[in-house]
Amino acid sequence: MTPVSALSAEIGRLVAQITVSDVNAAVEFYRRAFGADELYRGELDGEPRIFFCELLLGGARLLLQDEFPEYHLLSPLSLGGASVTMRLNVSDAETTHRQALDAGAREIAPVTLKFWGAKTGVLEDPFGHRWMVCSFIEDVDPGEILRRARSVPPEQRLPIRVNSGGA
Repeated sequence: MTPVSALSAEIGRLVAQITVSDVNAAVEFYRRAFGADELYRGELDGEPRIFFCELLLGGARLLLQDEFPEYHLLSPLSLGGASVTMRLNVSDAETTHRQALDAGAREIAPVTLKFWGAKTGVLEDPFGHRWMVCSFIEDVDPGEILRRARSVPPEQRLPIRVNSGGA
């Protein structure tokens, strides 16, 4: 057996692994919405659920698995919501946002220019996961971000407005 590094430069240090209600449908959605490519799929004979699927979104990896309630692996649809927002940095937030809506996502917040220097929109995918698509148009240092944050109303300080129907 060849020893390997615990930190793979190819995969990255932090990789999201999400549980969805239907991996096959999720792969198709992420392909249409975000241009994902499927790299690998783990299936077992006699088991209809997929225990591992690896996608490539730009240079990032996203791992998927079907729900396995017996192991407490449930999707946001079963749990009643997501506690994590996946942020996808793209070159054109408007186009990516529209693609995701066309692929079946629900808009939580439209793409708008935010005080931290990014055009940002928020979506919920058909599997209950929340996605923020961002295109940075200005390099803003942390001190300036804080100064700008103080000058906007509190409801505009988070990427998702409380009264937007989203989280």
